[in-house]
Amino acid sequence: MQSKTSLFNRGMWIQSVRNVGWVGALYTLVLLFIVPLQIILRYTGEVNKDGMYTEKLKTLFEVAESLQFLFMFTVPVVLAIFLFRYIQTKSAADYIHSLPISRGVLFWQNVLLGIVSLVLPVIISAIVLFLIKDSVNIEDLYTLKLILHWAIDTIVLNIFVFSGAVFAGMFTGMSILQGAFMYILFILPAALIQFFIMNINFYWYGFATTYYSGQNVQKLVPFVRIIDLLDSGKESYLSLVIYAIVACVLCFIAFIAYRKRSLEIATHAIAFKWLKPIFIYGLTTCSLLLWGMYFGEMKDSFKWLIFGYVFGSLLGYILGHMILAKTWRVFRKWKGYILFVAVAIVIGIGLKVDVFGYSTYLPNQENIQSVYFGEDGYSLTDNSKSHDIEQGDYYKPPYYYSSKNTINFIRVLHKQIIKDHPNISKREIQSGEAREITFAYNLKNGKKVVRQYAVREADYEAFYKRIIETPEYKNHFYYILEPNNKNMRYVKEVQIDAMYKRSEPITIKDSNKIEGLKEAIRKSIQNQTYEDTKSRQQSWSSIDFMDENGQIVDSIPFEKSYKGVEKWLKQEKMFENARIMPEDVSNVVVLKNKDHETLQPSWINNPSILTKRKGALTIKDSKQIDYFLSHTTIQEQGDYIVVFRYKNSSPEVQMFDANMIPTELKEKLK
Repeated sequence: MQSKTSLFNRGMWIQSVRNVGWVGALYTLVLLFIVPLQIILRYTGEVNKDGMYTEKLKTLFEVAESLQFLFMFTVPVVLAIFLFRYIQTKSAADYIHSLPISRGVLFWQNVLLGIVSLVLPVIISAIVLFLIKDSVNIEDLYTLKLILHWAIDTIVLNIFVFSGAVFAGMFTGMSILQGAFMYILFILPAALIQFFIMNINFYWYGFATTYYSGQNVQKLVPFVRIIDLLDSGKESYLSLVIYAIVACVLCFIAFIAYRKRSLEIATHAIAFKWLKPIFIYGLTTCSLLLWGMYFGEMKDSFKWLIFGYVFGSLLGYILGHMILAKTWRVFRKWKGYILFVAVAIVIGIGLKVDVFGYSTYLPNQENIQSVYFGEDGYSLTDNSKSHDIEQGDYYKPPYYYSSKNTINFIRVLHKQIIKDHPNISKREIQSGEAREITFAYNLKNGKKVVRQYAVREADYEAFYKRIIETPEYKNHFYYILEPNNKNMRYVKEVQIDAMYKRSEPITIKDSNKIEGLKEAIRKSIQNQTYEDTKSRQQSWSSIDFMDENGQIVDSIPFEKSYKGVEKWLKQEKMFENARIMPEDVSNVVVLKNKDHETLQPSWINNPSILTKRKGALTIKDSKQIDYFLSHTTIQEQGDYIVVFRYKNSSPEVQMFDANMIPTELKEKLK
């Protein structure tokens, strides 16, 4: 019978310090090396002539950040494994638990020692950082506030990772699995959601994979969230409080599990009998979803998806039993697998039949408050906090159309896509023949409906035309047209850089001229037709709007259909410098593409391959040269090949369709 015990046992404390004290000591040296010492090496002594030491630190995690994060996610895990190593070894577990010390004292003493071993190195490093603060050669490189933030963040997150490792250790009898389970514990929720999302995409037509798998899923992974939190330098005290609370909860659950686990469970993979089927079927499910996703995505085929399910489920089920039994002789245990397959088939059929009507659902017009329509599904989950305006990373929120006509046009297109259910391959998307578009409806009842499809725009030109020519669409699609555009207030300079013209870009700094150019661009865009936007003509130049630091706020191509911009540039006597002119061209060579060849890179390097062909026609007339300059395209194939020989730039080869060649030239090119 055990004797009366106290809440603290000095002997066990000393023994534990001897066992794991080296971890804390080593961590102290590591922290001193990767933070204070690095600052001393980088920011003391003479400043280099190039002035490399100019920026103040936004956060101390900028110093050897990769190493800091690496040790934050490994040292606490190693410490937890060594502190509770005795419960994973049968002889040690029997001996330690035979002593007159309660499990509560053993557990909490080890947890306390682990916390002390993680906290003291940080405090020591923080003190050293404070002592060397005035010795660096940049005034206020970092402040006392930054030191405190760094210390608090590191301590809280170290304890969070440590508590996760302790928690994982209570549910296994093997040290190696304790570390593995800890990392799996942090990754599993996000991984399962991501696997499910990627698999659902094969069952429900229109499922918005990009929207549901964006940053929201990644934020479920503590590793990713912690790195984003600390790397941004924008500490969230609420996040730290949440991590601290979760750490306490994990330790409390671990304590309960420690009190209930049997001593005989040491060296076993799973510590509790009720957890074994959860482990096996959980591993089987993860493997099924992972391999189904892999084969389905790689082959873009539902048949390969099913093959992935069969392969993955078998692999996961067998592997799970091997881990539990610690042997490969587990091939007789098939009853559980048959039950799993039966349940999986029922769920799969339910998803394929679409019993919820997900694929055919379309909100009623009267229930729609606004709708997003575009190719960038990522912007729906983006937010301003992930952008740094000071670094030129401007945030552009997703635009939701609220005009009744625009909503109706978008909804009609959506309805037609559901009806047609076009079958688009990945090859078509990668080649640009098809594109992904996203619909996101804000309903009047507060709900949101998001759908994503791959379509060929050519099949829906009549629908696109009505949407694209609406004033509201142009206001959204063209950044410069947006009312109350906040980012445009940062514009201090405009540069116009002409294509194939080796001269300095036109620079405009006069605020009145900048506003005049903006207005000319706005009018030109508003007068554009759908056909203008789909034209394959190459733009004259790029118009870059920049802030006072030279960062581009917005960039707009000077399209050949922008007659308003052309008129304004002529008034300001800038037009000839804003585009390539006939006098910049030596000559143009035109020849018929009889074999319907595609554009070859070798033609650019050696245009004589083309110009020496039989039937090639050389043009030197300035009016005809200007005609070809005004109709240059970016297409890869055409009925005619046109070689532009520039005076101050490398030759350029373009493809022209038959309807773009003047009739009088066609007669000569037969």
